[in-house]
Amino acid sequence: MKNIDRLYQCHVCGQNSDIWQLQCHLRIIYQQFGQQIVIVSPQNCEIGWFIESKTTKLATQIVREFQLNPKSLVWIESDPHYASRSIGTEYSEVRFEWHQAIAFNPQWHPISQEELEFMIGNQWLTGSLENQLALTKEKFLRKIANV
Repeated sequence: MKNIDRLYQCHVCGQNSDIWQLQCHLRIIYQQFGQQIVIVSPQNCEIGWFIESKTTKLATQIVREFQLNPKSLVWIESDPHYASRSIGTEYSEVRFEWHQAIAFNPQWHPISQEELEFMIGNQWLTGSLENQLALTKEKFLRKIANV
């Protein structure tokens, strides 16, 4: 499958039952052995929208729309306004529980830029996703052994 690198919009409930249209930068990287890495970062929206209700809605919508497998999904949030977050880092891996392709109970885990680079390769952080990342089998097995 071809990797995805684009702006993405998600409609979520806001205060007073208003519908908000949130926009994020979405990257989906399809790797060997069926692993899928999703990286989302806020785009022209208010600080602090990576909260439980909005994150689970966004994850559920992306998994359904792009027909991703929650069992082989790695979800990464990249927030340049991380100083306002309790997690204290720009990057975090979010682990969800899933029931019938609906995400719930997200758990945020800080990750360093080096860990992210190991997962996806440095070129994916700043460059286009047109080039397919190919992890060696050994690197992949080491990564999943540490999860």
